[in-house]
Amino acid sequence: MKTFFCFLFFSACVFLNTKSQNLVPNYSFENITFCNAGGGRIYEAVPWFQPCTFAGNTTNSSSSDLFDTCALPGDVGIPWNVGGYQFARTGHGYSGIAMSLDTSNYREYLEVPLVDTLITNNMYCVEFYASLADSSVEAISNIGAYFSNDSLLDNSHNHTVFYVNPQVENSITNILVDKINWMQIRGNFIAHGGERFMTIGNFHNPTNTNSINVGGSTQNYSYYYIDDISVTRCNVGIDEVKAEARLEVYPNPTTNEIRIITTERGIKKMKINNMLGECVYEHNVENEKKEISVDVSGLLNGMYFVEVMFENKIYNAKFIKQ
Repeated sequence: MKTFFCFLFFSACVFLNTKSQNLVPNYSFENITFCNAGGGRIYEAVPWFQPCTFAGNTTNSSSSDLFDTCALPGDVGIPWNVGGYQFARTGHGYSGIAMSLDTSNYREYLEVPLVDTLITNNMYCVEFYASLADSSVEAISNIGAYFSNDSLLDNSHNHTVFYVNPQVENSITNILVDKINWMQIRGNFIAHGGERFMTIGNFHNPTNTNSINVGGSTQNYSYYYIDDISVTRCNVGIDEVKAEARLEVYPNPTTNEIRIITTERGIKKMKINNMLGECVYEHNVENEKKEISVDVSGLLNGMYFVEVMFENKIYNAKFIKQ
């Protein structure tokens, strides 16, 4: 934590989920090597670290923060700390990072190696929780998670924006303003394969960061507590899904319309979700049809997921909008 922080510091209509191993080690920052004597010690929640140089190194120093009930109140304790007052969502620890500072490119990040490498063409469900620190003047919407084959760790990187595209990101219109409760950020994505690291933060410059002034201090920064992070494999491979689903979407790719055909009658509802898990189309069918036509000309280009619901089962498929 920098000295100028002396006063502080998605909504989805469907989130595909099955019971699966959480690939995030120390997901709630409960296991620590030393009870914090001060800020900027995320590396004590092994194996978490800050992927940039701080105080000349990247291994045992950071500005990204670790909070715990064992620490003294007023600095990095829980619930009282330099950011304000907040209990852990679960357990006795959480982390904290600066997502913006005035109009500068200053950023802090959290990075962790995953328990296992992500598998090609498998869908992964991502979820974590954020709470805006009481002392923050600004609230933002641009908080996301980026998955990479190699670490973003860079000795030459000094607290500026990592210009990468997070696979999971809070909706741009959902500004995270709550200073009392923990706000959920979640989504799902298809792995390219080989991803071994996850980094959490704001990957946008000031111009592209959506923010509002919420008051509470004299410095224009945005600082969030982060807790309860999970990455789980939420379905089998995409090819396996098509085989099991008994659901066909064509033409695929498409530009204007898709036709959804099932092998069973009795469709109750269908939804289309984007890559962030956000619902972009929903329709109650309530008839015996086995085929549905949907106008998708208004959707942005990209990959989408169709979910068709029956009385007691759900079938899934994907399509590309061009």
